[in-house]
Amino acid sequence: MVDLSHTPITVIGASRGLGRVLVETFHRLGAPVLAVARGQSGLDVLARDMPGVAVLACDASAAGAPERVFAVQTPRVLILCGGAMPPCKPFPEVDWEAFSDNWNNDVRMSFHFLQAALARPLPPGTTVVTITSGAVRQGSPISGGYAGAKQMQIFMTGYAQREAERAGLDLRFLSLAPARLMPQTDIGAAGVRGYAAYNGTSEAAFLEAMGPGLKPEQVADALLDLIGEAHPGRNFIVSPEGMAALG
Repeated sequence: MVDLSHTPITVIGASRGLGRVLVETFHRLGAPVLAVARGQSGLDVLARDMPGVAVLACDASAAGAPERVFAVQTPRVLILCGGAMPPCKPFPEVDWEAFSDNWNNDVRMSFHFLQAALARPLPPGTTVVTITSGAVRQGSPISGGYAGAKQMQIFMTGYAQREAERAGLDLRFLSLAPARLMPQTDIGAAGVRGYAAYNGTSEAAFLEAMGPGLKPEQVADALLDLIGEAHPGRNFIVSPEGMAALG
């Protein structure tokens, strides 16, 4: 088992879904964890269930969010996992506000935190991981601008690595994309419902057609591998078959 007892880890988007599973994983391995999310109620539940985890209610897409977060804990591992719920409607039914929601939340969160990691800078040896989506491979026709937002997060992660190298900073920027919808999470469950309706099938039939399922715990295990071994500036995708480079 990995010992993370001396590795401060900050998880953005931590109160539900994959973010909460990541907090549980790091907490179990002894890491000092700061869980950041927009809603206080979800964080209160998390703190009750995992004594010792520090929590901070913060809109991570706000310009001042990194300063607030880093004032509470300076991470050696920073996980950018937060984001908005995609609209789950066919393209003709989505207005611009809904279409751009993931850009105004997911992308803006990454924009501020990646820039702040470089400008502060975070301590030498720090790893920053952006959680993206397998939707970058084939798009997501009922998710508005979600797939494009996730691709932009990958681009920005690469930009940050390039700037770290130009400045001589010992920082490692990575991205990890879950390959499949995970119905155990809010976004995954909404996606399964939306695509089943879009395709005119049942949720069970949609899941069966999708093939072997991916669980948040598998993504957490892949993330642990990345923290331990991955070269800077790389992008990865994790599927039920394991983890691979995202080309």
